[in-house]
Amino acid sequence: MTRGTQEVLHLQCRAYPLHHRSPATALELVAVPGHGELQPVAGGLKSLAYNPDSTIEMDLTALIARSVSLPGAEILACHARILTAGTVLVAYALRHERDLRELSLPELDALDSLVNRTLREADSAVLTAVLAASVSSGLVQGIALRPDLALGGGQSPIDRQSARYNCHFVTDDPPWESDARVAEPISGPHCRILLPYTYAWDYDPAAPLDELLTMTEPTDIAVAQQSLLVGALIAGRWVLADLAHGHPESTDVHAFRRFLDGLWADFHHLDGYRIESTQTHRASYLSARQVIGLDDTQERADKLLGYVSNSLLAASSQRAEALDARLNRVAAALTVVSAASFGLDIAVFVLPQVSLATKLGVVVGLLGMAVSCLIAVIMPRARRAAAEELPEHRTWSPPV
Repeated sequence: MTRGTQEVLHLQCRAYPLHHRSPATALELVAVPGHGELQPVAGGLKSLAYNPDSTIEMDLTALIARSVSLPGAEILACHARILTAGTVLVAYALRHERDLRELSLPELDALDSLVNRTLREADSAVLTAVLAASVSSGLVQGIALRPDLALGGGQSPIDRQSARYNCHFVTDDPPWESDARVAEPISGPHCRILLPYTYAWDYDPAAPLDELLTMTEPTDIAVAQQSLLVGALIAGRWVLADLAHGHPESTDVHAFRRFLDGLWADFHHLDGYRIESTQTHRASYLSARQVIGLDDTQERADKLLGYVSNSLLAASSQRAEALDARLNRVAAALTVVSAASFGLDIAVFVLPQVSLATKLGVVVGLLGMAVSCLIAVIMPRARRAAAEELPEHRTWSPPV
């Protein structure tokens, strides 16, 4: 490895939670309409020491170069990694015209944020097309969407709200010091945590991209877990808001359960990294999850999703009670009609020789009784419905 270079390589790695099934083993060409073809290749998480974990690697550099431009910087590479644990990592390698070593940490952070916003706006349509082509070709299967995205129908499963990203500055002897507000956990070799989600690596920036991605794997696994939990928090808030506004029928309880099953399966699959990775990478992983507050996010997600589950059970019970009440009213109405029909049969049998006017009087009387009973059965429901709607139309007045 050649040392002494002053060049800075800027890496950004975004994590998108998709909760798909394990990647396919048959890696055929993926045709992306309007963008050409991509060749997926089999890969793996190279920082694992014990049990291997496969990935599907896709080089998006040529496709991104035709669609995305970044003023003041050159996009050297763009790489997509489809993890077994329902997550896709999209990594950019960038070289800037200005010397990043001369920037202070706040300036470096501001530059990174601007680059990330610009890239996310520019590549959104391209990544959506790549994902759609991957799904249609069978490379990615069984995506479990968040409830709001699933109901939206035409929305993209690439959820920008849930996506989280790391940035890495790779250079020889990084000049930046960690922010004073960041704790100083023991990280792995070459790694210096500047800010949450921001890392400086004392490494050769000219190293092959695969080698650099293996070096940053532990921190990117931590941000992938964070993206999974953020997606769960957003989904939980959406379900609670829907229930609070009195629309429980729009929430598919079973679909949400499947979404949560996929979420926790993927999260704990990635959480195995802490015991499966090598010692040096494990140190970086544990430090990264501590600095970004991953355990706190997991606790918040546990509490919120537990509350959502209780609310969904209560809403389901309420719907069952309402259904039972409707069935009881229908049964009562059928009983009244049957009684009226039985009464007509009795009248015809007992009074066979009476006049037509008498028969009509009996029929009308029995029908009137049936209608009266039906109204008595239906009216309580109508009064309850009116009472439930009344607070929504009540005029608010300030307290005296």
